[in-house]
Amino acid sequence: MPQHFRLSRNLLLALALLLPVHDFLGQTPPSSQLLICESTSDACNQPDARFDTTWTFDGTEGTVSSPASRAGFHLVIEKLDSDSIVVRAVDRSGSTAGLTARYTGSIRDNRISGAVEWVWPGHPEYPAKGVFSGVLQDQARAVPAADARVSAAVSTPSELLVCENGGVCNAAWIFQGSAGTGTWFTKNPTRATLAIVRSERDYMVIRRTDTTDGVSATYAGSPRGDHWAGTIVWSTPGHPGESTGTWTATVPQTECAEQAGLEAADAMRIGQYALMFKRDRDALSCYIVAAKAGDATAQAAVGLLFYRRRGSVAQDYQEAFFWLHKAADQGVYAAQRTVADMYTAGLGTPRDATMAAIYTARADEQKHDMERRQDFEERAQARREEHAERAADRMNQLLSSFVLGASFGLFF
Repeated sequence: MPQHFRLSRNLLLALALLLPVHDFLGQTPPSSQLLICESTSDACNQPDARFDTTWTFDGTEGTVSSPASRAGFHLVIEKLDSDSIVVRAVDRSGSTAGLTARYTGSIRDNRISGAVEWVWPGHPEYPAKGVFSGVLQDQARAVPAADARVSAAVSTPSELLVCENGGVCNAAWIFQGSAGTGTWFTKNPTRATLAIVRSERDYMVIRRTDTTDGVSATYAGSPRGDHWAGTIVWSTPGHPGESTGTWTATVPQTECAEQAGLEAADAMRIGQYALMFKRDRDALSCYIVAAKAGDATAQAAVGLLFYRRRGSVAQDYQEAFFWLHKAADQGVYAAQRTVADMYTAGLGTPRDATMAAIYTARADEQKHDMERRQDFEERAQARREEHAERAADRMNQLLSSFVLGASFGLFF
């Protein structure tokens, strides 16, 4: 499961900021949005709960939007205190005109949950009862006029490079129409199916379902210049809406041009994005830019792409040997080992047992050096942990001995 956090602001504070201040300092405050799930069953308490309805408030009144198109519904906050909220919804002009609903919920952090009762005079199946839950979508929907072109262009993107909680951008989302797949490139890659639930000019909702562990998430966001940003709601089996986070996404740059004057580090980064989106030829072009600039890792990457025939990159042992030899002479272990194998088998170069032995010895020495460094680092980490435990013990002793001093802030 991706790393996440709980928002520190109470939902009450976020909404209360908007209630009476329409003209504060002569400015109109941004709207407050809630992602809502409601059902007559326990669907909102399941891991795949659908937070696909949006409540948008401006003060104590608001509107509803959802895939079911509840354009006629009007919302009013009837009660809001430190731990509870009551919202009344009335369909004034839509397909269910006259239908009213009363949502009574409790507040916890940035989430609400509770019961809903629907009333529709003249319809025998009403009144009816159900449950609902919601999560604050803390962002403004407004898009500056200068960004209108960008917003329209990325409203239904085919590729997105995604970052979560301010961390590294290690997720590749690829869409065909409204369906897609996502891969998170971590030590143990995570894969998921994606579905675009809503895609508007200034708002998008995407549902994610992991293929292995039952985790699901709803990503809601709006355009911010050249990227999207918004809120994530994660659910795990038995814990719907368990936690929240933030996300940003951009259309990835996956092509390099030698005349662009890219630095080696930039070319390597773009090449990595190209590989994440399965554009092997583009990745190769980027790595060649960095390899020509002398970057050893790039030289090894170019050589290995030619050596292993990855994707659309044709196998070419001569090109592979050329670049791997350069990387090996700069001390890259994988390149040294592969060059030794190529000398032994005569791949891309004449067979040469002497040179094979030389590069094998260099690779073995590299391996021993790496093992020694790893062992040293593990021992150093163990010593740091041991020292930390001792320091903690000493601190506990000092605190227990000098309670009075501690109460005055004298923590040693």
